[in-house]
Amino acid sequence: MKKIIVIGGGLSGLTAAYYLSKKNYHITLIEASPKLGGRTYSLINPKFDDTFDNGQHLMMGCYNATLNLINELSSKDKIEIQKKLSVVFVDENSNQFELEAVTNFYPFNLLLAILKYKALSLKDRMKVIDFILDIACCFKEDLENLTVLEWLLLKNQNDETINKLWEILVVGTMNCSPEKASALIFSNVLREIFLTGNSSAKIVLTKTGLSQIFVDPIKEILHKNNNEIKTSEKLENIFIEKSRVKKISTNKNVYENFDDIIIAIPPYAISKLNFIDENGKIFSPLSKILADDFKYSSILNIHLWLSENIFQEKFYGLLNSEIHWIFNHGKHISITKSNADLISDMNKDQILEIVYSELKNYFPIFSVEKVVDIKIIKEKRATFIPDVASNVLRKKIISEFDNLHYIGDWTTKEFPSTIEGAILSGKNIIDSI
Repeated sequence: MKKIIVIGGGLSGLTAAYYLSKKNYHITLIEASPKLGGRTYSLINPKFDDTFDNGQHLMMGCYNATLNLINELSSKDKIEIQKKLSVVFVDENSNQFELEAVTNFYPFNLLLAILKYKALSLKDRMKVIDFILDIACCFKEDLENLTVLEWLLLKNQNDETINKLWEILVVGTMNCSPEKASALIFSNVLREIFLTGNSSAKIVLTKTGLSQIFVDPIKEILHKNNNEIKTSEKLENIFIEKSRVKKISTNKNVYENFDDIIIAIPPYAISKLNFIDENGKIFSPLSKILADDFKYSSILNIHLWLSENIFQEKFYGLLNSEIHWIFNHGKHISITKSNADLISDMNKDQILEIVYSELKNYFPIFSVEKVVDIKIIKEKRATFIPDVASNVLRKKIISEFDNLHYIGDWTTKEFPSTIEGAILSGKNIIDSI
């Protein structure tokens, strides 16, 4: 029986452990923090017996690897897939605009949804449709050195269109501004959403916490198959001999008896590892050196419990706002601010002042008096920044050692940092073991 060590208990590491355990390999999963789930985990507010996630993660119908895993874990009853694309956007004057696919006749339903998106003039809507149709024809070589903003301007998308459509989509999917985001990566996102079938553009919402959907069932399966899960244990040293990892040491143990090791941690954590050669000297392989070059963007999530929930839709996108998305969970709402580096450095009172001001501006019926509890969660390095430089960087980071493998959303080179990228990387590793 092959023995595999997986370093990192986020979604990529959990997915790899799950699929490799199905091949009857023995898995030792080691996670530095006390909990599993990485950047996707659930918490409980005991005051209201209510589960909430560290942050709202938007999933879509084109997330094939994610949805397949959810089915395998018997978690399908814990999600809700839209019958058709429907997103309500709100502007600063409290006007609501729906981006809705009113029929199932793909792809005309998606084009018609854009045509009916009245936040934009008819002329601008036609330019958006022309832009989306052009995605199928554009070449990778034409986009690899462009930012999203440069690409949009080249395709006659004006400021109004960028502010009332593209800005929130880019920030929501890429967690960085159009000025930084890679046009190539964003084109891949748009292809998946608009050009891969009727179900791809549908939004997938969760009915329970992410831990209940992914973490708990995988943990149960791994234990059932006699695998090991070790938390609060951090990898420190990797010992190399003849192009192979012969031994690793953590803050608690030394491991020597294994066939392969999977590193499922972000690049900034890889850059802190010690690689030690046969002579006991610490050295830096290219993968470690390059890992230090990644840049990161934060996400801020504010969870508000209300005495009276005045929000009718399941989620909203806010146009030209300091906050981007509001998700309605019944007992509480979750407010997500992507690309949140500036606001994340503020204190609680400063953050709430901005959030309350925006909520009252966009939803006049909202009042601060309705707020009965608050949880603020800052993810300082929530995602890597998928800019032009990262495209080059991700291609260069490969393992120099025969039995060491890197996985994670950052290794799925075609896409930004998403749940789908993390799960896809974990699933695909089974072909290399």
